[in-house]
Amino acid sequence: MDNNLTNLKKELTAELKKDTVNFDRVSTLSDELLTHDDQSMRFVVDARHVRRLGFELVGKQETAVGELIKNAYDADATHVFIDFQDYAEPGGTLIVADNGHGMSEATVRHIWMKLSTGDKESNPLSSFYGRSRAGRKGIGRFAVERLGSKLILETKVEGNLEGIRVVFDWDANYVHGASLTQIANKFEYFSKAEDDCGTRLEINGLRDRWTDTALERIWKSVLLLQPPFKQPKRHRLTTQDESQFETDPGFEVHINGITHNNVKADISLDTAFLNHRTALITGRIDSEGKAHFSVQSEALNYEDSIEAENKYTLVGETKFEASYFIYDSKLMTGFSIRQAKKMGNEYGGIRIYRDGFRVLPYGESRSDWLNLSSDTGRRTLLVPANNQNFFGEVELSSKENILLEETSSREGLIENEAFEELQEFVRNGIEWAALRIAARRNRKQTASEKDFKSEIRKPSKIIDDVILEVKKRVEEDLEDGGDELLDHLDSLKQSAKDYESYTEKKFTLQKTERIEYESMLRILASLGISIAVFSHETSGAVTRLSSVFGDLRELCRLHCEIQNNIMDELFDDIDTSMVRLANLSSYILEQVSHTGSREKLPVPLSGVIEKFVDQFQSYLDTRNVQFKYKVDPPFLRTVPMHRSEIDSVLFNFLTNSIKSMDRDNIKDRKILISGARLGDNAILRFQDAGKGVPDKIRDKIFDAFFTTSTQNRDEIAGPGTGLGLRIVADIAEANGGFVRLGKPDDGYGGCFEFGVPVSQQQK
Repeated sequence: MDNNLTNLKKELTAELKKDTVNFDRVSTLSDELLTHDDQSMRFVVDARHVRRLGFELVGKQETAVGELIKNAYDADATHVFIDFQDYAEPGGTLIVADNGHGMSEATVRHIWMKLSTGDKESNPLSSFYGRSRAGRKGIGRFAVERLGSKLILETKVEGNLEGIRVVFDWDANYVHGASLTQIANKFEYFSKAEDDCGTRLEINGLRDRWTDTALERIWKSVLLLQPPFKQPKRHRLTTQDESQFETDPGFEVHINGITHNNVKADISLDTAFLNHRTALITGRIDSEGKAHFSVQSEALNYEDSIEAENKYTLVGETKFEASYFIYDSKLMTGFSIRQAKKMGNEYGGIRIYRDGFRVLPYGESRSDWLNLSSDTGRRTLLVPANNQNFFGEVELSSKENILLEETSSREGLIENEAFEELQEFVRNGIEWAALRIAARRNRKQTASEKDFKSEIRKPSKIIDDVILEVKKRVEEDLEDGGDELLDHLDSLKQSAKDYESYTEKKFTLQKTERIEYESMLRILASLGISIAVFSHETSGAVTRLSSVFGDLRELCRLHCEIQNNIMDELFDDIDTSMVRLANLSSYILEQVSHTGSREKLPVPLSGVIEKFVDQFQSYLDTRNVQFKYKVDPPFLRTVPMHRSEIDSVLFNFLTNSIKSMDRDNIKDRKILISGARLGDNAILRFQDAGKGVPDKIRDKIFDAFFTTSTQNRDEIAGPGTGLGLRIVADIAEANGGFVRLGKPDDGYGGCFEFGVPVSQQQK
């Protein structure tokens, strides 16, 4: 056996036999003895690790103090007193004292002194009031090392006559090279009253100076430690019967003699302020992972809701609520815009609360975890949607959101896939609601939004608003009105420029659009002449070709050795093509003949539709399109109009239907044309089996040059010019009628309705 090992065993045995054991020596010998284990290895923790835990896991001053406040809350304290002494420069003292239940010697030894203890996981609710305990990782105690170089811990348990005092000298004892288990922190008992309880932390040698701004950050942290709009819930997963707990009287924080409630009225988010919000936005994920969003605005008399298409399967059930503020005097009457903006800059943001307690840094001014400020800053999102526009909270729990876990530093959640889903869920809900409010206010929403026509107010209206605002300021004699009046005057100046620019651009745009439209119509008119000549020549050529192919068929039968059935199939294909060409030529000639006449006559819808179907039947057969039509009553006639106008309407509807069914890859292709009388109007309904017009372009399809088509080799449908439906709209307007999207019958997806007054004789 190794002589060194033998000597260690003898020395350890001798030390343990002494009446007064030197525990420091026993610890050193035990650690050295373990190094001789030739069957296994053990971790050894360097004492300096405590310093790393303090500085790296609790990086900020206010976070460290916040951890100590949370510990007092977990101990069922009703008051915690924080006293800074000589804190303007490093080296001062901080005392944190509470009236909680305190700690016994066993608790200090086996829980407080144990790194990363799981005690708060095993006991998620406090013993007396059943509070959701804020701590999770067991590292909050190292916040004291972050704050100062030395700690004196005094703790008292009710019913005992003695308390415990332990001294920790971080800088002197916890140094590199020393093993953590070999550092002895001396403790002693002190006398106390039997009913006295609580814990007192005296932190000496403060490492940082504390400014008024730093103290204000602590107050902000205290005020927002729990959701500011409601009492915290007990979210922890627990089997404890909550009826066993006493009623919680609340928790009061005192900092340098100033109480929590003294400052709460000045810098908290109370209901009086929230009542001036533009809208309330809510969102939730249900048990199936479906997201539901809603927005309500009393100021705009508006509400809406939606179920999102995306599913969120990793987050778990949760919800959020956000008050949305647009800092506009017209939307925030009776409240200072200047004060509201100040509160927005200081306290705005979407915060996350887990088990009823704040998770930093979400909702801080520097935290843009939803990329709201980034997108508005880059003008990707044009609506008011910076962090300061929202005062909200996301509710998470360890029971429902098990994949959302805090980091060891207690500053943020682990950024896994569940966290990314949470970001997407909250961002989508906030953005959807902000865009709905913008639409309600007739404001442009995104930079990519084309053809947006904003409401340009006349400068005179802005002047009226400024005058009213001036009168209001004079009557109220408000000192902070100057900045707002300057804002109004700047708005007036900009509005005048916008209005002038708008009217100039609108006139230029209308003139340009009209020139382009008329130019295209002239091109089409010239093309029509060429088509008329072409169709006349084509008609004669078709007649001659039919005669020639008839003679050729007979000659082949007499002299060709090809089997008759094969030859007949070839000539049948030729006959079909000739019929299609003849029908098309006939259709064009008929259109030309009707167009040449300037006389307007009542148009019988039944006859026109029947003729139209006959002329295109062979074409539709080749496209596997079922074509049906009906007119009721069958004698229905329109007001006097050009016959070719109805044909043009039908033709444009047909080409749009063919393209729609091609684009949507419809297998069961069908078209239904129907005519009916509705009041004094003759209505022509054109339905197809496509998926219909998408919502996002419904307001644009009748605009000139708007098209969703690119290239189409179909000989009838052809490429889109963006004029077909505009021409239909012009025909309807010229004849006192209308064109619109209708609701399709069962089995159909798209429907256009064209209506004109009925013939005077049928009224």
